[in-house]
Amino acid sequence: MITSNLVVDAEKPYQRAVSGLMFRNNQKQLTKLKTNRSRVSFTTGELLSSIQPLPRRAVLLGRCSDGLPFLLTLSDPEMGAILIGGDSGCGKTHHLQVMVDSLLWSSAPHELQITILTHHTEEWSGLREGPEKQKSVQAIHAWYDDAAEGTIQSLMELAENRRDTTQADPQVVLILDDLNFVEELSFEAQMTLRWLLTYGAQSNIWVIGTINSGLAAKFRYWLEAFRTRIIGHMRSKARLADLTLVNGLQMKTLEPGEFRVWTGEDWLTYQIPLLGGLR
Repeated sequence: MITSNLVVDAEKPYQRAVSGLMFRNNQKQLTKLKTNRSRVSFTTGELLSSIQPLPRRAVLLGRCSDGLPFLLTLSDPEMGAILIGGDSGCGKTHHLQVMVDSLLWSSAPHELQITILTHHTEEWSGLREGPEKQKSVQAIHAWYDDAAEGTIQSLMELAENRRDTTQADPQVVLILDDLNFVEELSFEAQMTLRWLLTYGAQSNIWVIGTINSGLAAKFRYWLEAFRTRIIGHMRSKARLADLTLVNGLQMKTLEPGEFRVWTGEDWLTYQIPLLGGLR
């Protein structure tokens, strides 16, 4: 398996291994995927259908260089909040949509609730098409909507209730598309959201966000709350340091649509798929 040459200080808590990362290397699956490797494009459905059985709460990241799908499971609270960062146009929002789409494949509506905060609600409208998706996708709010603050408050109350009981279902995923718009929220809502970033995963409430690497330096307070980082295309070494909170990392060129994540041993590079099912 080919990995990137980024180095990392494993003592930093925000660079810990992502224990939920999984490879599916069954020989039958491997054969099927390698048959399709010559194609330039591939879809979420094609990658997920090659995995039998598909794990519950599986989140597809993309396809590795060996043709195999790369998954994580939202199961270990140590993974914490997940941040996707990179330059404008590298595919951050699309990566979020792939992750959400794969969750809809691997989880029944009674097992999953998804809420999305975004500055461009129209980019997410397709994820509410069909009755099954509508049951899982609870809301799509603009950052500036009053309903966004109500949602954040409700999730904190849910998390606190779960900390006092053994109940952990359904799984809740809060998507923060363009984290820089967090400043649209009131101070109280911002503090509540910061609490969810830090402690939500302990109550099976998972936060996944994106940020433009050019804005990362201004949002260090927020970036420090994320435990898992996914890195996309960046032109500037300084931006890489701002995003990872580590100086001196070596850069490796990534194309738009390519990302890398720390696996516990190295940074692994993968390509995100198109949205959609079998073709």
